[in-house]
Amino acid sequence: MRLFEFAEDDPLRVKLSVVANKLKSNSEYAKAPITTQDFVAMLQKQGLPIEESDIYDLIKKEPLSNIIDSIEQGHVIFKGQQKPAGGAGGQEGPDQNEKTIQAMAKKQIGKTPSPMGL
Repeated sequence: MRLFEFAEDDPLRVKLSVVANKLKSNSEYAKAPITTQDFVAMLQKQGLPIEESDIYDLIKKEPLSNIIDSIEQGHVIFKGQQKPAGGAGGQEGPDQNEKTIQAMAKKQIGKTPSPMGL
């Protein structure tokens, strides 16, 4: 959503969009997701009366639905950002790890000589 789309909109929505986009830029620059608590604290510091429990509802509606992808493991995940370590994004899940280990084991079996000379 662009600022000109807010021409006759609520000033708090405009401010929310601007602050959320700024935090997204900061998060991308730092290459680290921002925690939900820090996100809410920054919104409150900018004069937006939002609590942490409100964020989960707000990310489903515009303007935040255009900026924030989800909230996972206590971190705000912005659109186009990788999920925090330990999640499905950026790291291999347990199924993928098992597949990798099995593939490595198969390669190793073909390389090691058999103890019986077979």
